[in-house]
Amino acid sequence: MWFGTDGGLARFDGRRTQAATDPGLPSGRVLALQTDADGALWIGADNGAARFTNGKFELIKETAGQTVNAIITPERGRAIIATEQGMIFECRAKPDGVVDVKSLLERPLQSADADHPGPLPLTSLTIAHDKLLAGSSSRGVLVIENGAANVVPARPQVYFIRALETDSKGQLWVGARSRKDESGFYEGSEAARIARLDAPTGTVMTLRAGADDDVWAGTDGRGVFRFAGAKKIERFTFDGTAGGLRSDHVYSIFVDREEVVWFGTDRGVCRYDPHAPRVELTGDNPESNFVRNLYQTSDGHLLAGTNRGLFAYDGATRTWRSVTALARNIIYAMAEDKQGRLLVGSASGLYAAPKSARGVKLEEQTFARIEAGSGSADATGSVRAIAQFRGVTYIASFGRGVERVEEARTRLVWPSDAAETREVISLFADGDARLLVGTTNEGVFVFDGQQTRTDPAFAKLKGAAVRSIDRTSDNALWLATSRGVYLCRPGSECAPIAPSFDVRSVTANHNANSNEAWCATTGGGLLKIRLDESVGPIVSQLDAEQGLPSQNVFAVLPQRDARGNDLLLIGTSRGVARYEPGRAAPSLSPTRIISKRVHQPEELRTGLNLEYPQNSLLIDVTATSSRTFPEQFQYAFLLSDSKGARVKQKLSHESQFTMEGLKPGKYRVTARAFTKDLIASSPLSFEFSIAGAPFPWTSTALAVLLALALMALLWAILEHRRIARTSTALVEANRELAGARLDLANEAERERRRIARDLHDQTLADLRRLLLITDRIPGTGSDYRTASSSERVAANHENPSFDRATFRQEIESVSNEIRRICEDLSPSVLDNVGLAAALEWALANAVAHLPVDKKFEYEVRGGEEIEERIKLESSVRIQIYRIAQEVINNICRHAEAKHVRLSLKASPEGSLTLGIEDDGKFFAPDARAQGRGLANIHARASLIGAEISWTKRDGAGTMFTLRKKLGQ
Repeated sequence: MWFGTDGGLARFDGRRTQAATDPGLPSGRVLALQTDADGALWIGADNGAARFTNGKFELIKETAGQTVNAIITPERGRAIIATEQGMIFECRAKPDGVVDVKSLLERPLQSADADHPGPLPLTSLTIAHDKLLAGSSSRGVLVIENGAANVVPARPQVYFIRALETDSKGQLWVGARSRKDESGFYEGSEAARIARLDAPTGTVMTLRAGADDDVWAGTDGRGVFRFAGAKKIERFTFDGTAGGLRSDHVYSIFVDREEVVWFGTDRGVCRYDPHAPRVELTGDNPESNFVRNLYQTSDGHLLAGTNRGLFAYDGATRTWRSVTALARNIIYAMAEDKQGRLLVGSASGLYAAPKSARGVKLEEQTFARIEAGSGSADATGSVRAIAQFRGVTYIASFGRGVERVEEARTRLVWPSDAAETREVISLFADGDARLLVGTTNEGVFVFDGQQTRTDPAFAKLKGAAVRSIDRTSDNALWLATSRGVYLCRPGSECAPIAPSFDVRSVTANHNANSNEAWCATTGGGLLKIRLDESVGPIVSQLDAEQGLPSQNVFAVLPQRDARGNDLLLIGTSRGVARYEPGRAAPSLSPTRIISKRVHQPEELRTGLNLEYPQNSLLIDVTATSSRTFPEQFQYAFLLSDSKGARVKQKLSHESQFTMEGLKPGKYRVTARAFTKDLIASSPLSFEFSIAGAPFPWTSTALAVLLALALMALLWAILEHRRIARTSTALVEANRELAGARLDLANEAERERRRIARDLHDQTLADLRRLLLITDRIPGTGSDYRTASSSERVAANHENPSFDRATFRQEIESVSNEIRRICEDLSPSVLDNVGLAAALEWALANAVAHLPVDKKFEYEVRGGEEIEERIKLESSVRIQIYRIAQEVINNICRHAEAKHVRLSLKASPEGSLTLGIEDDGKFFAPDARAQGRGLANIHARASLIGAEISWTKRDGAGTMFTLRKKLGQ
């Protein structure tokens, strides 16, 4: 459904309304819409016209810049366009899609309105008697021919035309501007012979011919008028429809293919279904509107049996009239016997209209009561059903059983024992074979004209009240019971198909090949049940929400209207409702198709191929029907394989169908939609395939590789065992080698200590003796040491060849150097004060021997009581000390530092950390070019199993770290 609005073109797809935006659409308001026989949509707007076909909008360039007020499509491939600027264009679409456009006027028409000079606005178009007519705003109706426009003379002459329409009979209808309380509506056989209709329409803005030879007129402020045959006029207003008509200003009317009328107003769109349920009251008393039975006699009389008598329908006045003779009776059943008498079953017995009264009006006829054979006036009792079986009339007498009607009396035929009672409430003649008898509690019995018996097929009905029975053309029996609707197919047991309703009556559709029935229920309204070959029973519900006067329905009477369309009379507890079921099939289209991606609907034409490993598909469809709201649709889905076998099916109000876990192969999906009247759409069917898994080359290769890997693993295990034995020996050898290296280092330290002792004990002792000898040389000695400088000069003068003072100084200098070498070879401070103090002494000693310009400040942190918390072997301590010496020497030589910090700490986990950091140049040891000092550091760290590293500080300088885990 397309809508032209002040904001542009909008589209309604049955679920939602969306604005249409496309470069091929003219801008501005959309003032005219029309479809042609090819399904193309023609759009007229403020700035030209466009055509929409095959999903594409195409501008009509010749109309650019002109306001299009009217479009008609009189024949296939042809459209005529009228504009506000006084031009008319004819468009013809060629088979190749190209549109030829030509002007039907040699020049734009000019207005005859002195107050509004300029081009003549054309408002409407129609074709009447093979002539093209145009409505104008100041020159009345114009006939367009031979490139000119001529005014059609008429009496009365109407100048300001707003709408033109031609109905199916060729009658011309004209809508014009008029005063509020006057008529602006004209009709005639031709434009020169139009007459004003007597209806206060005011200005008529739009006209539309209906489906029943009627015409709808939308007015500017007076609502909607419907003109039917014999000048009958109906009016619809905002107030008169309780707001159903959204406004009394109606600018457009459209009658769709389902004969639903749509109205475009200044407050939006509304719809009107002329075939929806319409209530007819049979009487003034509520009990007279409690309709229990409906019947149509052979001569066409419509009868309604109520709780307060019998009523006959008067077609001329469309009213129900009470049959006086049966007033105040509760009417349960009606039928005609073979003599043509009308029989009426009531709560007070059975009545018949005498044959002599057939010419009298039905509501004036007298009815005679048929007495029981026993002669008792009340022996017949309450008659609930009447049936003709083998040419004989039988009645269901509640409390007595089945009785046979013989002329003016009845005879009890079942049960034969008068002491036995049967609460019989329904009868159905199943051809001439049997008479089915329904009871309130004992199910169904079968009467063959002589005796009554039970049938196992009806066993499930025992305990239920069987109120009505009917048969469809497929020989299936339908039973209305207190436990729902039961279906009995030939040769099988009865099965419930609508078990949740209390059903009062069932009426089968007796059309050829029909397999559906209407069921009247208490509390559930009217049900329609259709037996579908694919999905089984489909149930639709018509209730008070959709227009019935009551949820309690007791009777249904199918009829045909004057056009041969199906019509239902529905008897409810609040009157009779007339309802015309829909006939048009809904349209069904796919909206979403999803596998691992979203597929376009166009892909369904060629089928879908789902690649491995995809094995699922989802389809979402949309059904469209103006008489069925989206939530009322039912969708049937069927999934079958390549052999036609059913894989999955679904029937629900849900429009989605999910197919999961499918095996490789080809499949077909068939979807159908059912309206609320169970009219099925054309099947939407497509195929798709699920690809099988390709040959597992990868898996096979992986399996081969796995086998090779297992073989390699086995070989590796064997090799590992062999290598393990070898590696154990290597580890042991490495351990011995490491021990040997450590022993060698310890031996070197011991040798250093021996050399230091020799130097200390021997060389220093010799130097001390040499010093003593020097002192005994003449001019030397104690007197020399204590002599004054003048005396020393004199002594030297006495021995000019020997400078005793210089020689003594040299001996003392050599002694000091030897002491330093001895301390360096074997630092006694390690043994005397421990590692921390020895490191501090080494740092201080290094600073002391630096030139003044290279001296730096230093500090030592940690180390307090560290010797007490950790136990270090002497061999480990000496290596740590040697490493610290080497690092300090590097700082002194290369760093140009101003400050050095040394820290020593032990962690609770049992590790020792030595840190030496400076603020000089960053030192990054290069593994490719290391000096001997770095090699010594690495070698000594390896000997004791320590980790060393140099890192750059945040500022300038280097951080050296040594970590040694104790116990390793």
